[in-house]
Amino acid sequence: MEALKKILGDEDEVDLTPMIDVTFLLLIYFMVTTMLKQPEAELSSDLPGKAQNSGENIKKPDPVKMKIEDDGSVFLNGSFMDDGQDISLPVTLRNLTVQVQEANKNIANGNFSEEDGQLVVMIAGSGLAIHQHRISVMNACAGADVRKISFEL
Repeated sequence: MEALKKILGDEDEVDLTPMIDVTFLLLIYFMVTTMLKQPEAELSSDLPGKAQNSGENIKKPDPVKMKIEDDGSVFLNGSFMDDGQDISLPVTLRNLTVQVQEANKNIANGNFSEEDGQLVVMIAGSGLAIHQHRISVMNACAGADVRKISFEL
């Protein structure tokens, strides 16, 4: 019985010295391998300059409004685009291409910034219009290199 008390009375001790050594080694490793962040003062940044036409009141160009009727007919800014039954919408594509070229000229002349001068097309379709008509209009916009499209309900 006394032997059992002696065995149960002995407590095992864990030596923490190697664990502390490993912790310091890991700390040194992470300190050496960490890339320090570049101070923000050394980052290069381009600040906006003065507007070229600062005296004039420049307003953004109006967005192009396209309406799709139930039968698939397309209206561009209220004007009917007679594309017939052609799903590629060649007349609409030509008109959009002309308007994109005019917007690019305004950007090149410095009348508008790149962000403000881009042509915006707003597509409005009735709830009964076939989905393919909307896809055809978006394809025409993509063919004319229109990058900003929004949808109206």
